[in-house]
Amino acid sequence: MDMNAAELAEAKDELNLKGNFTELFRVKVYRRNLIIMMIVWSFSAFSFFLVPFYIATIPSNIFLMSTCTAVAEIIASVICLTVTHNMDKKKSLIVFCAMSCLGTIGVMLFQWLYTGDSEIPEAATYLILYVGVVTAFDLVYVIVADLFPTIFLGTAYGCCNILGRAIAVLSPEVARLEKPLPMLILAIFAAIATILPFGLIKVKKE
Repeated sequence: MDMNAAELAEAKDELNLKGNFTELFRVKVYRRNLIIMMIVWSFSAFSFFLVPFYIATIPSNIFLMSTCTAVAEIIASVICLTVTHNMDKKKSLIVFCAMSCLGTIGVMLFQWLYTGDSEIPEAATYLILYVGVVTAFDLVYVIVADLFPTIFLGTAYGCCNILGRAIAVLSPEVARLEKPLPMLILAIFAAIATILPFGLIKVKKE
């Protein structure tokens, strides 16, 4: 989605700017991008810490589940290298937030419906979930640079990081809630984070 003429003219009026929060929030397109990214960044940080805390609370093979999350981080790093150079970052962010949501739903379904002895199928759902989470967490750092002029990047990163850390602090408490509340909360948060990036507007930098 591109900016219209009025928004573009407003966005280009950057003479004598200091790059502070007030100036950033005054421009409609930047304000919109910032609010969306603060929420998606918060989801990424929250889920990144929630999943390991949650795994520690469930009666399962902790070594198998931890191995899956470790492998997921390696896979996510490889994916991110490919995405940042060859693919649309906004679409990729949407895809991996959606993958997080589907992985979370998969975890809940296995907990409710699966009666077998093997824990490998459940571990596979955590692998899918955490690949989505970690890749999204990597992408939020990269995509911010496409959404704001250079003068506002420090402010944008700061706002996203402050809120993200504040929300992530809640992850240990949420992980210890009565099941299935932790995964249900994560699924809803992931669904919101999947929808919101559709509203992001890339800034054309000269």
